[in-house]
Amino acid sequence: MSVEEINTVVVGAGQAGIAMSEHLSLMGVPHVVLERSRIAERWRSERWDSLVANGPAWHDRFPNMKFDGISPEDFPAKERVAQYFEDYARMVEAPVRTGVEVTSVERHAGRPGFKVSTSAGVIEARNVVAATGPFQKPSYPDIVPADGPVHQLHSSAYRNPGQLPEGAVLVVGAGASGSQIAEELRQTGRTVPTSRWANTTARRAPTGGGTIAGGSVRWGCGTRSGSAPRSSTWPLP
Repeated sequence: MSVEEINTVVVGAGQAGIAMSEHLSLMGVPHVVLERSRIAERWRSERWDSLVANGPAWHDRFPNMKFDGISPEDFPAKERVAQYFEDYARMVEAPVRTGVEVTSVERHAGRPGFKVSTSAGVIEARNVVAATGPFQKPSYPDIVPADGPVHQLHSSAYRNPGQLPEGAVLVVGAGASGSQIAEELRQTGRTVPTSRWANTTARRAPTGGGTIAGGSVRWGCGTRSGSAPRSSTWPLP
């Protein structure tokens, strides 16, 4: 099998990967963007149904393209965000190859560059950019006993309130995901205590709220394995 050679391989076609591709193109750097599924796949299939962007449309966008058909003050829904990324990639002619999974990256011995093994073959690149995001594997801190009568669910698996058993929901983490999910659960009449790290910062919520499922625990994307949150209650009410 022939080996493809290129200056730079960008792994991931989300916001960071598309932005990197635009700047590499402006600098005349030959590159390719590899995406194991579709552009912005995590926005499409790995987040909850009611997810919206962390900020309003005037803020959460690329510099050279506005959101069409949306008020600048609105928080775009996840489907609209995914379409926006796809449209932007098309506008900047990003060389994205979808359906190509990177299985390993190895540094060459004795010479510059990397061997990038993918589901479509091997690429040799001078540079590799990891644009996959920081939180790829759900983390479940060892707080709730494994045999305890509590349903645990990570935010990456949460879709809507209907999938949770009846009762209160403790949301661990009050960042973007925790705030949105807690607000949604409260609107269904659930009791939703929250637990957060001391350095959690406040953010504007799309519905005007700002706080964040019988007995469930919903872990946030940024939860650190093996550490306890600042406050926790056991058992849940």
